[in-house]
Amino acid sequence: MSTKPKSPNPHRDTHALIELTKSSQILLSHFQSSLTPVPASFSAVPSHSSISASTSVPNPLDVVKTTTTLLKSHTTTLSLLLLTPPLTPSALSKKIGDVSSGVLSGMVAAVSGAPQPGQQDGLGEVMRAELRAQVRRVLGAWGDVLAHLLKFVERREGVEGKGKGKDEGVTESERQNILASTGVVWEACDALLKLCQDGVVGLVVKKAESWRATLMDAVEELKEWGENVEDEEEDGDKAEGSDGGRGEFGDEDGIFGAANKLSKGDKELKELLDVSVKKLKMVGMLYQALSKRRLKTFPAVPTSKVETNGEGTVALLDPMAKLDKLMGILKSIPECADELASSFYNLDEEEARQTLDTCCGEAKIAIELVKQSWSGKDDEFTTWSEKWVGALEVS
Repeated sequence: MSTKPKSPNPHRDTHALIELTKSSQILLSHFQSSLTPVPASFSAVPSHSSISASTSVPNPLDVVKTTTTLLKSHTTTLSLLLLTPPLTPSALSKKIGDVSSGVLSGMVAAVSGAPQPGQQDGLGEVMRAELRAQVRRVLGAWGDVLAHLLKFVERREGVEGKGKGKDEGVTESERQNILASTGVVWEACDALLKLCQDGVVGLVVKKAESWRATLMDAVEELKEWGENVEDEEEDGDKAEGSDGGRGEFGDEDGIFGAANKLSKGDKELKELLDVSVKKLKMVGMLYQALSKRRLKTFPAVPTSKVETNGEGTVALLDPMAKLDKLMGILKSIPECADELASSFYNLDEEEARQTLDTCCGEAKIAIELVKQSWSGKDDEFTTWSEKWVGALEVS
């Protein structure tokens, strides 16, 4: 007894596509929730650890590159299927299933993991956080594709239900939406692929340069503020309420600006400002040196330095943990500089002095952390760092 294959049922296939798309959206929401960013701890680096240099976590960058490339390909095919009539729900369903159960699940799993006790971390907190952020962006872009697909297919289901017959394809508005959302997926994927290509070194160098730029912007603003000195006689005139005929309130700058301007009598605060600008410029120089001598020379395959003692083999400072700690400090210094600027604007000399000490203290911790090379040896930077600390303290 032979069994005849089921004849195609467009309405049934369209309904199945709609249900699959909705379930895929739910799954996508779970994926995004699992990658919700958490503050990086940048915890203090221990003097020794039980991590063995011989164990390592499989680098997820290869998985991310593979799945990202596949997603670009699948998205392109999906768009072509949508834009080319007649609508083929079964082909669309297969493509969505491939993306949800294969590509995206693999991508999310690759960036969700963290090194377990006894495993070497090949990514670090900085790269792991950036990967998760960019994968979330990819997921959001793919979600827009699904939303436009669902809207179009639901409209087509209505057409089929009314028995209008001929499939005239997407409207111009739908076409533009599909093309635009496909382009966003491509853009997000390209950014993720570049992140994987640049690796840990490329990312930390880029972030350090960005933080240095922020720091130097704060220095320039402080310098300009210090040059705008309020004349005491002019200040006195404004205090008496002279408005020069400009009305009851006079010049707004005179009312709201005088309180946070340096006066010629604030000699100690002006001296502290000059010292602060000089020291922060030196810290900016440190960023450049760290980028060239330490960040760009970070090993492609970082391994812990080990030694043997009476209790067995223990791993010393883990380079990746040290790098994470360093990046946490480099990120905090521009924030500290902003607080320093606020102290000056408030004419609070004591707070400004304490905040400057904090900024310089963080910089000295950073340079001490990587005073030696990643292999634990003295080099040119070691000698330079000692001179830099000495110059910072006397400036």
